[in-house]
Amino acid sequence: MELYNLKHPSQKVSFKEAVQLGLGKDRGLFFPTQIPVLDDMEGLLALPFVERSKKVLGAWLASELGQDAVDELVERAFNFELPLVAVDEQRACLELFHGPTLAFKDFGARFMAQCVNAFVGDTRLTILTATSGDTGAAVADAFYGLEKVNVVVLYPKGKISELQEKCSPL
Repeated sequence: MELYNLKHPSQKVSFKEAVQLGLGKDRGLFFPTQIPVLDDMEGLLALPFVERSKKVLGAWLASELGQDAVDELVERAFNFELPLVAVDEQRACLELFHGPTLAFKDFGARFMAQCVNAFVGDTRLTILTATSGDTGAAVADAFYGLEKVNVVVLYPKGKISELQEKCSPL
């Protein structure tokens, strides 16, 4: 998968390089040079969330990482229940509060954590972040126990809820 820096389009990187860099030149965000076409939408929608995620992310990443590696990242990231609840015959709702910290941010944080841990190589990495909300708990939980990455989360004193404190593994 090739991505380019939105501020400097000539800067092109692989997915792995984008994860390792975080941001591009002048703090530019990376964006895919091509978006894959997903043909069998009916088939995808019939799959459980984790299996669907493997196929969708595989369309983006398998050429670079291999499908087995994509499957492993997905299985490690989304190892909690993800209920899809029918609203009526035409609509359903994916309940995004069933992750370990009860925040929708568990989805992105956990996939990011697995990618960072897989791509960091032989070095140990320390990530420092600051937050006043549920992002901190989601990030702390996502990286908790990973072999190659330490995370330090700074919270403003007295500015987070008791529930957020309890959900963080720190």
